[in-house]
Amino acid sequence: MTTAKRTQRPTPPKAGTRPSVRVDDQLAADLAVVMRTGANLSDAVRQCVRLVADVYRTAWAEGVVPVGTAPVLLAYQLERDLAPAPPQPNPSDAMTSGYDVRRTPPAPTVGQPPAQVPGTRPSPRRPGPIAGLNVRQP
Repeated sequence: MTTAKRTQRPTPPKAGTRPSVRVDDQLAADLAVVMRTGANLSDAVRQCVRLVADVYRTAWAEGVVPVGTAPVLLAYQLERDLAPAPPQPNPSDAMTSGYDVRRTPPAPTVGQPPAQVPGTRPSPRRPGPIAGLNVRQP
C-alpha cells in the first residue's frame, strides 16, 4: 500500500472497496453507542458518515463556510419518538424527607371533592357567591 504525500489531497475510496480504519478507544465507544440501535458495524459507519456528509453539504450549499472547509456544528434538532413512554413515578408519591411519614394525597379531579389528609379535620365551609363554590370560614 502506498502512502499519499502530505501535499496531496486525500481521495475518497472507490465504491465497492473495503477501507480499513484503525479503531481506537474513542471510535470503539462511539460505534458501540450507534450499534445499540441494532445496526451492525457497516451500517453504523455508513450512518455516521452520511450524517456528517449531510451537515457538510448543507453548510456548503447555504454558504455557511466555503466549499472544502469543515463547518462547526453548533446545534442540532431531534425528532421526538411518539411511542408511548413508560410511566414515570409521581413525585407526590415520594417522601419529601426522612421525617415525612405521610404520603401526599393526589390532587382531586375536576368536579370531585378534595381528598382528606389523614390526621386533619375538615374545615367548616359555607356556600359562596358562586353556586357550587364553597368559602372556607375563618
